[in-house]
Amino acid sequence: MASRKTERNPSDIIQDFLELMKTSQKEYQDCVTKVWQYDKKKPVDYMHDFEFICNCRERSRLSTKIHNERIDRRKYKDRAERAEKLAKFYSDKQNKQFFDKLSSLVVAQREVEEYLDGVRHYNRRAGDEE
Repeated sequence: MASRKTERNPSDIIQDFLELMKTSQKEYQDCVTKVWQYDKKKPVDYMHDFEFICNCRERSRLSTKIHNERIDRRKYKDRAERAEKLAKFYSDKQNKQFFDKLSSLVVAQREVEEYLDGVRHYNRRAGDEE
């Protein structure tokens, strides 16, 4: 009779950690790229836009646009900073062997868990067939 498991298998936890490390690298790169794209927009360009807009409603729209872009930029910058240390640790060549060993550990641990969670039986060794 199989019992319902409420705790997670160690292999799942290790696999989640490996996924976190892999995704942090992509997250970091994507966010840094977005921040760089926002930084390409020069304040002097916005100042010239303000200079040539005569309507206060249009100036207000431009101000709101700039404000929203700065909020988005901050969001991406914070996300990049949150992922930076993980991404750099994962991409460091010296740590590659560590992550390869963890990946192998997941496979070996899953085999053990499948055996323990599966249907098991005992093969008699002494030949006693009572």
